[in-house]
Amino acid sequence: MESYIVGTAGHIDHGKTALIRALNGFEGDTTPEEKKRGITVDLSFSNLFLREKNIAFIDVPGHEKLVKNMIAGAFGFDAMLLVVSAVEGIKPQTLEHLHIAHLLEIPTLIVALTKSDLVDQETLLKRESEILNTLKTLPSLHLHRLLSVSIYDPDSLERLKESLYELSKPATRDLGFFRYYIDRSFSIKGAGCVVSGTVLSGKVEQNQKIWCCELQKPLAIRGIEVHGSYTQSALPSQRAALNLTGVSHTELERGFLLTQKGYLRGFDRIDVEIFPLEPLSHQLQVQLFIGSKKVEAKILLLEENPTHPNALLATLKCDTPLFALFGERFILREAGRTLGGGKVLNPIAESMKKRQKLELLNALRQEDFAQAFRILLSAHKRGFGIISTLQRFAISQQEALEIAKSLPEAFVDEKELVLFPQESLQILQEEVKALLKKNKKALLSPASLGLKAPWASEALLSLSLARLEQEGVITLEGGLYLAPDSGIVSIEEYLEETLYKILEKQGVAPEAPYNLYDSLDIDRKSGDNALKRLTSAQKVIRLAHNLFITSESLRGVLELMRRIIKEEGYIEINNLKAHLPLSRKYLIAYLEYLDLFSDIRKEENKRVFR
Repeated sequence: MESYIVGTAGHIDHGKTALIRALNGFEGDTTPEEKKRGITVDLSFSNLFLREKNIAFIDVPGHEKLVKNMIAGAFGFDAMLLVVSAVEGIKPQTLEHLHIAHLLEIPTLIVALTKSDLVDQETLLKRESEILNTLKTLPSLHLHRLLSVSIYDPDSLERLKESLYELSKPATRDLGFFRYYIDRSFSIKGAGCVVSGTVLSGKVEQNQKIWCCELQKPLAIRGIEVHGSYTQSALPSQRAALNLTGVSHTELERGFLLTQKGYLRGFDRIDVEIFPLEPLSHQLQVQLFIGSKKVEAKILLLEENPTHPNALLATLKCDTPLFALFGERFILREAGRTLGGGKVLNPIAESMKKRQKLELLNALRQEDFAQAFRILLSAHKRGFGIISTLQRFAISQQEALEIAKSLPEAFVDEKELVLFPQESLQILQEEVKALLKKNKKALLSPASLGLKAPWASEALLSLSLARLEQEGVITLEGGLYLAPDSGIVSIEEYLEETLYKILEKQGVAPEAPYNLYDSLDIDRKSGDNALKRLTSAQKVIRLAHNLFITSESLRGVLELMRRIIKEEGYIEINNLKAHLPLSRKYLIAYLEYLDLFSDIRKEENKRVFR
């Protein structure tokens, strides 16, 4: 069954809730405050089944002090049902709701002139004209129908139902991963925590593991209800109640984002395009509404002389991290009025020059992702992850890869999903040249070079070494790269001799092998193999993990420990340290090695002769 989310909007007491009740029998005002005052205070949700379609209504408040609740519901609308009283016509909240719909790019609008039975035909025509003239100033809103309606006129209600049935699903882009802003969180006896919201993208299924961005913790879905019926899954643009495990309803708040782990990162700064309804000043403190979330934010204007005064580029500095997505719409308010809105251009905070940032945002304005890639490459000499393009550009990894591979100035690591500028290769090659200048006996591999350049992927490291080999800067022997004038005849013999000499010199307090390898600029795997050969030949003994000592040095320590037992009757850490002032790491290793001998017995922390 097709599902459409239709939100009501309009000035207070123009009949939104009464109209929904007349359409589907649902009483939206349920709280004592709502019944007493006769106004909708918070969001209410109901359904209207029309043949093979379902209209999911979100009834929002019309009172000016409750606009924040209206926005929380409006972000998920497929269409808006604007309710205008034929008696009063367009009022302040009517205009504000229209501006919000325009700023959120709600694609379709149906206008219902309610209480039409209370006015004459001339007044109705006047109201229709007022509405049409107002909509001319908001070209992004597509008017599907303008109808005169009375809750006491069944024919007018049927015409409205038919208009709702005619709605076509707006074209949306499903990124393939689950996104869902919570608009309500509550507890049901016997079920536990339940949240409601709109599935924005992806499919969610019963028993699926999901991720709460704000809590940074995994949750599981015990049950799903869509349009009043239990189901195994929920799809994009469906209103869904999720019964969650692993969390209490008191931990979850309106605006929390549920998704899948690993797709979205949170940042307290986002770069945006703002469409102001009135002049905005630099560093103005505002309320930012995005999804069903509300946060405090400061506007940092990026252009001294904007090229488009009606579309400002800015950074929003927020009081809490946002897990936003490219193209996501938002509203800005301050002191009870709507200042404007806009869309997220760059949801990922990153260090770059102001000039580069403006170039990037102008490219993103046009959705010129190829140019955006070029600018990011110039800003990130050490590359950036393609996996972030889901959040950064709202495009799939495959689309991002195709764009990246079309850029001659880029190197694409398809395995690691990282994009590097060609300058990255030059940086690595200069690193190798500097290393060989300092130590011409260095033995390199992609792995060892990666220790000095952890930002580089294996494919980039391999390519940089291969190109240096082509240039004759290094040669490849036995899987390792070395300088042509290194003087090394046999790599295996060089490694064994060099490591043994160092261990011999270090005596009873040898360094960990990886420290030795790094000081010699040699590949760790090759160093490990050399140590294995030395231990097989009994020239070196492995005392403990990462602790190797020459046989001669160990023999001296063993003679010392036996002499201590003979003279003092036992040996332990304290009296060993008096003769051999080393750290506990070494002393414990020597004592444990002593335990291997059959004539030694351990008594608590002491060792004695049997």
